[in-house]
Amino acid sequence: MATVETSSIPALKERAGVVSALLAGAQTVLVRHPTLDPGAIDDPFVCYPAYSHQEPARYQDRYEHYYHRSSAKPEAGIPIRAVASVADEFAVPATALESLARHYVYTADGLRNKYDPDDELRVLLCRVAELESPQLVAEDSAYRGCRAWIELSGAVDIDLEAATPVLDDATFAQRRAAIRETLA
Repeated sequence: MATVETSSIPALKERAGVVSALLAGAQTVLVRHPTLDPGAIDDPFVCYPAYSHQEPARYQDRYEHYYHRSSAKPEAGIPIRAVASVADEFAVPATALESLARHYVYTADGLRNKYDPDDELRVLLCRVAELESPQLVAEDSAYRGCRAWIELSGAVDIDLEAATPVLDDATFAQRRAAIRETLA
């Protein structure tokens, strides 16, 4: 079993509703502003659900339930339930967001309002797996604030092998091919 302490695994802070959608397989990409990330993302990372600044108006109507399901921060701690890796990365003008709408839960305008609409955006196709044993992490003051990446600290261990992909290989391959075709 490959158990890795979370201090050696980066955690991406993402809106809790988006993390829920990733875990459900409804979302397969993360749309990011290039300045938010540390360059190439070569290693797996855990998804750290962020509960502030969530706005239901950013969600496509059919996906708004992910916001409602994840709008309240649990008092017992922040649930770490997902491990992800970047399978593909694309540089996309903000004008191309509509063509990708079936692969994420926000509206194209919701994403454009989140980032500068004139900038090129980074689209990360993520392979997401659900941890068999989710971890509750106490919200440390070092995790707060508007930061995209944090390093979890403390005595929390993540067993990367004890995670099940949320999409089977065939479904993931179909989504990957559809995204590549859309962006070609």
